[in-house]
Amino acid sequence: MLLSGKCVVVTGSGKGIGRAAAIAMAREGARVVVNDVNREGADATVREIEQNGGKAVACYESVASMQGAEKIINTCVETFGKIDVLVNNAGILRDRMVFNMTEQEWDDVIAVHLKGTFACTHFASKYMRQQQSGRIINITSRSGLRGNIGQANYAAAKAGIVGFTRTVCQELAKYNITVNAVVPRALTDMVESIPEEIRKKKDASWAGSGIRRRGQPEEVAPIIVYLASDEAADINGQVIGLGGDKLSLWSHPREVAEAFMVGGWTVEHLRQLFKTSVGYELQSVGNKD
Repeated sequence: MLLSGKCVVVTGSGKGIGRAAAIAMAREGARVVVNDVNREGADATVREIEQNGGKAVACYESVASMQGAEKIINTCVETFGKIDVLVNNAGILRDRMVFNMTEQEWDDVIAVHLKGTFACTHFASKYMRQQQSGRIINITSRSGLRGNIGQANYAAAKAGIVGFTRTVCQELAKYNITVNAVVPRALTDMVESIPEEIRKKKDASWAGSGIRRRGQPEEVAPIIVYLASDEAADINGQVIGLGGDKLSLWSHPREVAEAFMVGGWTVEHLRQLFKTSVGYELQSVGNKD
């Protein structure tokens, strides 16, 4: 089995993509810490893993606090003796237009997604550094890469996770720890939170194209399993999408145009030359492909 002997933490694994990943990893031989603040969901995932002959333990701590994150990681080490893989999947939505969004709605989403990813990585990387090996898989989103109306908090958190991934992968590479990000395309509670009229419009634009269909959470799990395996040791700092029938690799941000002015640019220079220098490569903005 691909993950035989591996000890794994999957946050937010009481349902959705986290649950699918936990079950798929256990099927491949991993021993799994199923973390979710929803006790019923966490226990249900553990039961399913155990019924299929796997090994799992539940942890109900919140990733949004350093104390909670430390307990989550320590649960894996204390129960199974080590931690080989961390999947930072836990997340919530508080969708609202930016002019209506409250401070609490902003803080809650940033705390679970972005701080939670940092907090769990902080404690897991200490163990992984000592053992000179590890896999960290962060879950980001198209909203963080392309933007999405009504999700300023969620998009900011997910974009932050991409920047976090690209930085931490460099910090931990010398310890044989890889850090990658996954962009799921699946029908989950996250998608259900999108206003119905927006979902119908997008789904209509995909009509007749099976290749562009959204997948189920179980169809995202394979890339998480693969990145967690020894076979993926040479994949680091990447942003990889999977869902439905589509596998994709996202590019790293780069300059698309440049222009030089000896002595530096003034406002007058920009007024005269911006549109005919770099301005001709202005990028479209929006969650369209």
